[in-house]
Amino acid sequence: MKNKEILRKIYYENRAINRNIQRLANISLIGLLARSAKKAKESDEQGKNLAKAGLLLVVISEALIIISDILDHRKMKIEEKIEKCE
Repeated sequence: MKNKEILRKIYYENRAINRNIQRLANISLIGLLARSAKKAKESDEQGKNLAKAGLLLVVISEALIIISDILDHRKMKIEEKIEKCE
């Protein structure tokens, strides 16, 4: 392998590791937000709304992580095809 290929592989692996860490953080946030929503009494609308907003942000974050996965995968495949043609 050439240095450029090794560096590219390390780069994509580091990005994947970072996304996995973000997923773990999102899982813990889901737990915390679910627990806070459960503790919020029926009369505490503001607490429930904050928990729902937090969960919505976690869902958006997960969607962005999935999109990032897909884009990196496509980019890696394109780069592999280009290297094969050279």
